[in-house]
Amino acid sequence: MNRILRSIAAATAVAISIGAALAQSYPTRQITMIVPFGAGGGTDIIARAVSEELSKALKQPIVVEPRPGANGAIGSALVARAAPDGYTLLFTASSTYSLNPNLMKEPPFDQLKDLVPVASIGRSPWMLTVPMASEFKTVADVIAYGKANPGKLSFGFWQSSVLVTGETFGQVAGIQMRKVPYKGQVEATTDFLGGRLPVFFTDTAGGKPQVDAGTMRVLAVTMVKRSSQFPDVPTMREAGLDVVTDSMLAVFAPAGTPKPIVQRLNAEIAKAIKAPDVAARLEELGIDPDAGPPEKLGEYQKAEIAKWAKVVKAANIKPD
Repeated sequence: MNRILRSIAAATAVAISIGAALAQSYPTRQITMIVPFGAGGGTDIIARAVSEELSKALKQPIVVEPRPGANGAIGSALVARAAPDGYTLLFTASSTYSLNPNLMKEPPFDQLKDLVPVASIGRSPWMLTVPMASEFKTVADVIAYGKANPGKLSFGFWQSSVLVTGETFGQVAGIQMRKVPYKGQVEATTDFLGGRLPVFFTDTAGGKPQVDAGTMRVLAVTMVKRSSQFPDVPTMREAGLDVVTDSMLAVFAPAGTPKPIVQRLNAEIAKAIKAPDVAARLEELGIDPDAGPPEKLGEYQKAEIAKWAKVVKAANIKPD
């Protein structure tokens, strides 16, 4: 028995040594960071800011590659099927890892089995916005119009979080809204600013530049508390609607990625989002940084899947 125990202890020591060496040597080449949404959208903008700082720490280039489609499922599936070596990562939002499992009848991969949590980045609220010249000045104005004109209000969506936010808003407000699918946030924003969408749900990273430019007005944010970027804008709850759909940005890797690599990435990402330039950029984009160990993200993910299952059911959204 003692001999067996000594053998197990020796094997464990060797494994720990190999793991430590692996983490120290990683990475030795370029890393690909896949964003499962379109180029120029909020998630893409944040991924580039974080990846630039992370690249300096890892001393290897990181290429951010937008792979939009199927509400983020296409890009996410690419990472799920990639080699588990730390050289293909997923930078995504809650819509792919907590909403898609509830919205797809036949998901192309298993979110909990095929991907492993690496690090959370921070929370991003969604905002209900209208063109600056719109007659809608408050959330109440939008609801009044929607009730008087059933089916005439439409909103665009390019990922599940936008879809569920819009659908939940419509149901809680008691109005019929048409949903218009888009390949990416940039295309949806272009149509919105062109007058083809009367209202628009966007994240702060993608919408703030338009607000600053004076082309978009924010009517409400979907956070529990007001946004530091828009302190004068009410939350949906303050506007009388129980709509809370903020999104947690996070990084995942293919299942089977060595734990030492995951731990190294987690530590370096936590440092990256605290770097002065990145922290300032995240604040500017309205992102509330929220770093933590992979286990914390894993627990959050499971809780979010359960939470959104109830929201999707309450909003009467049928899986496709």
